[in-house]
Amino acid sequence: MIEANSPIDVSAEQIKKHKETIENMLVGFTYQGKQSLPALMMAADPDEKYIMSDIERDVYLTIREGMCIFKEVRGLLTDKIEYLKKVQKVLSSQLVTDPELKRMREFSQGYATFVSSKYISKKLEELVKKHAGFVELPTDTEGLDKLQIDFGAQENAVIGSLLIQVYDNLLANKPDPKKPEKKGYESPYIFPLFVKDLFSKFAEIAAKYRGSKQDLEKNLEGYQFRVMDGFVALEGYNDRSMPTVTAVKQDVAFQPIRANEIVGNRSAKRKVHRYIQRLVLLYDLEKQTSPILELGGLAWSSLYDGLPGTGKTSLFRYAMTLFTEYSNMLGRKHAIFQVDQSVKDEFYGKTGKILLQRLAVTQDPTILSLGIFDDIDLLTSTRDDAQGADNDINNILMQYFDGAFTFRRGNVINFSASNKPTGVDDALRNRFNDRILIDGPTTAEDFADVLLLNCGKIVKKGLLVMENGYTPFASQDVQKEGGWTGGDVAAYMADNFAQYKKSTIIDFGTFMADLKKKNPKITGRSAKAITEAIKERSADFDLPNKWFTDQSLFLGQSYERKVDMLAELYHKITPDVLFQEAQRYFDSEERFAVTEAEGHITSGYNSQIWGMQSELKFLQEQISKGEKADILKLTELRHLLSVKEDKKRQIIIQALHHAEEEERRTT
Repeated sequence: MIEANSPIDVSAEQIKKHKETIENMLVGFTYQGKQSLPALMMAADPDEKYIMSDIERDVYLTIREGMCIFKEVRGLLTDKIEYLKKVQKVLSSQLVTDPELKRMREFSQGYATFVSSKYISKKLEELVKKHAGFVELPTDTEGLDKLQIDFGAQENAVIGSLLIQVYDNLLANKPDPKKPEKKGYESPYIFPLFVKDLFSKFAEIAAKYRGSKQDLEKNLEGYQFRVMDGFVALEGYNDRSMPTVTAVKQDVAFQPIRANEIVGNRSAKRKVHRYIQRLVLLYDLEKQTSPILELGGLAWSSLYDGLPGTGKTSLFRYAMTLFTEYSNMLGRKHAIFQVDQSVKDEFYGKTGKILLQRLAVTQDPTILSLGIFDDIDLLTSTRDDAQGADNDINNILMQYFDGAFTFRRGNVINFSASNKPTGVDDALRNRFNDRILIDGPTTAEDFADVLLLNCGKIVKKGLLVMENGYTPFASQDVQKEGGWTGGDVAAYMADNFAQYKKSTIIDFGTFMADLKKKNPKITGRSAKAITEAIKERSADFDLPNKWFTDQSLFLGQSYERKVDMLAELYHKITPDVLFQEAQRYFDSEERFAVTEAEGHITSGYNSQIWGMQSELKFLQEQISKGEKADILKLTELRHLLSVKEDKKRQIIIQALHHAEEEERRTT
């Protein structure tokens, strides 16, 4: 089993090893003679006895997958509870009757039945919707309430108990030329719906045993079973699956933009370019994963934090421009989806559905997706302030960015922006594994470059009569001939952390523990974000241009070869880089904390000033009307306001003097 608090993926790759065993069982099931499931399913349609329809094929595959899932989950649990060790201590003649072994089988096979039945039932419900839309047909569920399963029996006997009702229903409805009344199913959807109801019942039966073996059930605590790419997500016997909704196609309009049209934000521009390149080129459609996930260097989610006008929207446009161009160049299916305040609806409950529809495209492993979450602080709110639809948005986004519903294949990337990150719930903000301060133009050259960009045409026509006085755009980090002109923008703290070049892993642990003492919000998720950051530092490279122009050089290679080719591009990470990224993450959290505190202080200060001014105005109006007023209080208020204004002025003067001293010291 995997470590506690980690998801357990039961995917197509994991269950592949059981396919042949289950296939042999399904085509050679012994019940009223030897029966073949695919043959019986084809025979149920008298018009097409030898060809499976699309719905028949999908149902067969679902049943086969479900039984493979049963074997995989059973195997994981028997390993966890050390079933085989117990078997070795029991006489072969007592393997079936030994009470402790039977308890272990009841637990592992009961839970395996619960997981596999949940999958089959949900999958068949979706398949019927896919093939027929919404249908409501009567199904023969008579007798399902009397079903019983001996979960303590041998493995094949339990699988047989799950399948026998499937075969029985097919045989009962098999067309018979000698009996005209037996014409088979009236609708192609009756059998799928019966199997759905059957396995729903099996899941219900298995769940009834919950709590009967608490000592063994402790082995389920702290785990999330993510079945078939998270199609079903279970924590113990609790279903945490993301509701399946139909994706809504969005036509996102945007004005294309180039890197050299964005001033400042050097690190962000470089990251956007690299992330989009890696997203589009590296994703392996056959494996439905990206080789870069093996090594790191492709963020799942990025949060851009900056004041209005610093270039966040321009960076989004740059990402969408590259994403569209690279996807078209390589002929890859792609989609851009946008999540903003338009998901909010006046009807409670509909907001969540609209949001799920926007996110649903990311569940398709055949499509590359780029998500834009602009002004996320306006989209949601902190948990203390959230009400109704805001709670739905918070819950769905938390599960989407890092939760039971998160499945990272490497075909999706999400960019978010906020003018006020402290307006976002802490738990949601911490789910972004890449956070970048977007400060826009900051230097004299930056602001000069902004002027030239905005006045391009009048400069070109000679209408702006001014000398440059500098080399335009020379200080910008732009891409030329496959590389970036700037240096390592991420290593600005290198000199300060040179002392850590020979540190050990426990030294890093001590460093993190000290940071946590300073800020309790440093958690395991923080360590995970830091790990992703150093992987990104290791991935300080651009993909070779020839991989795009000649697809055989990379896309035509095997998955294993792709991983090896990528590994050759990475740089080794020294200990000091790890400490740099830890400090950078801590500084980010501290900045958020300071911003939030300053907001509260400013709000309180302004409220106090406004209260005094309001009272002062009231007293002055009384005097102007010749009414009696508290002259002493009026004098005191004027004095207090004067003192506060003087104090505010002094603070500004001190800050200016401090800035001038710092500038003289550095120059």
